[in-house]
Amino acid sequence: MGTLDPRLRHLLGSVAGRPVPSGGAAAAVPALASRVAWRPGKGWGVVDVLIRSADLSWARKLGPTDMVTSDTVNKIGVYTGRVAVDQLETLARHESVDRVEASRPLFPELNVSRDDVRAGALHDNPTPVRGSGVVVAVADSGIDYTHPNFRHDDGSSRILYLWDQGARVWGDAWVPYGIDYTKADLDRALGAADPFAVVPHSDDEVGHGTHVAGIAAGNERSAMGMYSGIAPEADLIVVALEGTPGVTLGTSARLADAVEYAVNQAAPRPVVVNISQGTNGGGHAGETLIEQKLDELASRPGVVIVKSAGNERDWSVHAGGRIGARQSVTLDLLVPRGNRQDEIAEIWFGGDDHITVAVQAPSGLVSRAVAPGQRHTFTTIAGNDVTIDSVPDSAGTGDTSVTLIVTAGMAEEIETGTWQIRLGADQVCDGRYDAWIERAPEDDGGREHSRFADGSCDPSRTITIPGTARRVITVGSHVTRPRILTDASGLGRLSPFSSSGPTRLGARKPDLSAPGEVIVSARCSNSAMPFGPDPRHTALSGTSMAASHVAGAAALVLSVRPDLTGEQVKQLLQVAARRGGAGPDAPDDDWGAGRLDLAAAIAAARAARFPAVRGVYVDGSALVFGTDIPADSSVHCHTVRTRLAVGKTLATLAGGAATTSHRADLTTLGPGDYLCEIVVSGPDGLVTADHNDGRYYAVPVLSGVSERPPPCVPAAVVAHHG
Repeated sequence: MGTLDPRLRHLLGSVAGRPVPSGGAAAAVPALASRVAWRPGKGWGVVDVLIRSADLSWARKLGPTDMVTSDTVNKIGVYTGRVAVDQLETLARHESVDRVEASRPLFPELNVSRDDVRAGALHDNPTPVRGSGVVVAVADSGIDYTHPNFRHDDGSSRILYLWDQGARVWGDAWVPYGIDYTKADLDRALGAADPFAVVPHSDDEVGHGTHVAGIAAGNERSAMGMYSGIAPEADLIVVALEGTPGVTLGTSARLADAVEYAVNQAAPRPVVVNISQGTNGGGHAGETLIEQKLDELASRPGVVIVKSAGNERDWSVHAGGRIGARQSVTLDLLVPRGNRQDEIAEIWFGGDDHITVAVQAPSGLVSRAVAPGQRHTFTTIAGNDVTIDSVPDSAGTGDTSVTLIVTAGMAEEIETGTWQIRLGADQVCDGRYDAWIERAPEDDGGREHSRFADGSCDPSRTITIPGTARRVITVGSHVTRPRILTDASGLGRLSPFSSSGPTRLGARKPDLSAPGEVIVSARCSNSAMPFGPDPRHTALSGTSMAASHVAGAAALVLSVRPDLTGEQVKQLLQVAARRGGAGPDAPDDDWGAGRLDLAAAIAAARAARFPAVRGVYVDGSALVFGTDIPADSSVHCHTVRTRLAVGKTLATLAGGAATTSHRADLTTLGPGDYLCEIVVSGPDGLVTADHNDGRYYAVPVLSGVSERPPPCVPAAVVAHHG
């Protein structure tokens, strides 16, 4: 059962021993239903999941009624599926499966801004760069396909494919659920007196998807280009994620399907996928299965994935710090009145640290201290049910995650007041801990959300998942138009809502920033948002808008260098980013590398030469490879693939002087079966990472003298009290 994530274990525990509902599960919704993409069905219903496995043999065993939506050309073995609740244990025990994650809910996160990122000069250049030949894919709430922004001069559609995941009809062989429309379908609709009678798709009443698509790739013919997007000549693929309109933007499994669909449908053309939604659930270091899936896709030539950093900076959803040996820390979690939804928080710390977690409810009852590897469930005086599930080596990272789940239980709501999360340290090697509150997936009348108290919260490490994926370009927001037009004092500064890094393991995020406040872009025809300056446009704010600028920028980079990977495009955008002024003087965890400078990025792309890794082979206990130009090299090694995937290493073997022939001898690491990632840097500092399509290079070492890091020495005693 350790293969199942804690949410799924809690779901199974909530139905264990209870009679199966007659006539399906529609009348008996299990605990955490809205947190695990549960749907009514036979028995206790079905859930959408992400699965990491060696192959698809688990699908054949479960039978044809369980939907598998990923394609089988999958280099890292992350799939999506719909599985009956009563089949979860069978799936978890299958020999090919090592991880099953619940599909988690995701949440939504130009004229002035276009000048700020220096796009106008590229559009109006004698040799214009406008995104021709590239596809921009938007996975969001949908799109107003009738808007002039997304039509050619002859009135035909610029959208190549539109997949409506939530449509209550079955599509053709291209999609496993919902329905997809081709450009021919959309053109036929646009030629009809009532387009929506032919293609019955519209954006939600916010028009989030229409707005971000307009920023990234709108061509704005109707306004003489005043509000054109960044890549106005790119073609479009749109996936309307299945979610709750105005509240959620799909789930992690649906997002995985959407991105894979976009990449496959765009091929062989280069594609940029914009993701302007996220969640707080997970370890914030790239270990979730959706992040591993996106990292694999973004390592392919011609594929770039862009993600908004999130708007969580001032939401008090993160707490973190350090704890010393034989010390304790108390985190205060404030639950507002009228909370009828499940509360979920995750606490993460290093696997070499032995930290217990206990919970005290506002009514005073204190749980026992739960150690790594233990699970404890209790009922509070107020009738709420509480589960503390501490999982060592969580998601294969080597670290421990503790999932705290509070449900109303026999009460009408979760007890109002201060819930205390008590951490107690025994053995401590590092002492760093981080905790996140997962956002609620349902609208509760605009109620206040739970948060950490001022003495406990920490605005850092608030990048939303999947923005902590290593190869995804994550974008923060800065101000180019003040909310109050007469107040210019904040121009150029970081938006106060823009989520900050680093990742849980200290890697820099976001990668850069772009305009994200009061951005004027396309307004869908059914929008409830105020219009301005005319009914075709509206102004919205958020890192969703900032990410869309960078998605358009990436499309322009690919239009001049279609051979680049997402990692390489990210480097060019970072190298070209502007610093100083109201922004950072050097890269930091708020701005990343600095402010987007598109003109400089295009110049850098035209001149860039990334070293290529060639002829990799294993010679005994050595990894041998070449590069096409003289380059510095290093080889990152670990014995566990999932730990190497999040950036952990047992050792890094550095090469000597820059050369085209490289050899890394692993005998110094001692006996073991090692997995290796090759990193080479050219004379201008541009880096190429070769991880063998996510499989890494396997090097067996039969003997040798170990130079692994010594056993962990307990950290100094540091008291930190929330």
